[in-house]
Amino acid sequence: MNGNFVPSSPEDRLLCARAEDLSAGAIKTCRTAFTKFLTPAQAAMLKNYCRSAGIEVYFDGGRPGAERVVALFFPDWMDPASDESVIYEESPVAVLKISNTGDLELSHRDYLGALMASGIRRDTVGDIDVHGSVAWVFCLSEISEYISRELECAGRAKLVIEKAERDDVPPPPKEDGVELYGTVSSLRLDGLIAEGFKLSREEAKLLVTQGACSIDHVPCSKPDAAVEEGSLISVKGKGRLRFDRVRGETRRGRIGVELTVFGKRR
Repeated sequence: MNGNFVPSSPEDRLLCARAEDLSAGAIKTCRTAFTKFLTPAQAAMLKNYCRSAGIEVYFDGGRPGAERVVALFFPDWMDPASDESVIYEESPVAVLKISNTGDLELSHRDYLGALMASGIRRDTVGDIDVHGSVAWVFCLSEISEYISRELECAGRAKLVIEKAERDDVPPPPKEDGVELYGTVSSLRLDGLIAEGFKLSREEAKLLVTQGACSIDHVPCSKPDAAVEEGSLISVKGKGRLRFDRVRGETRRGRIGVELTVFGKRR
């Protein structure tokens, strides 16, 4: 493998090797190549690896902010960096609208359970957005016909499935968060945790070294790990915060930061 980023597990190494093959194949065949759906941790890991190895990779989950996404690798003649519509046109992600005849409000678990019971692999299905009695399922286009044909019910609820467009999907409910403005000595993980959750630096450092923290869904045990703008930091027992942006430097040389702190996850 190329680059300085070293995958930590056999599964991650296999995924990185697969990414190398897909990237090379896209260039050789002049056709877009892609993975199946990745978990947030897999996507974050692959993004770091591709950046280290000099591999261009793009991600799509069917909507902005999707948790589960596919990784796409483009041939040289395509330029998704300057034309984002190329990503959507080449993406294998399809959208299905699922409602039920009884107008029942089923849960995410109900829909996912019904899909898995139909023999569908988890990595062929992305996010499932539930809005009242309707669910919007993001899946690989290659299995959309199978789902439409085979998925008849979830529990006792009879399902009605139809193809949909991305623009048909309503935005997800906005997650409540508290905006916070503060200062840190550097953009280290422990410093941002201390500022966001009002802890001492030593308390924050201990949480990190104990394995209670992650950056963009990837566990991190290094207190001095650098955090980029837009990153999501999760801390077990505390909640989550998003490092939104830098707000300049104070006269004393501290860095002004803008954070959004979310409540403790249940």
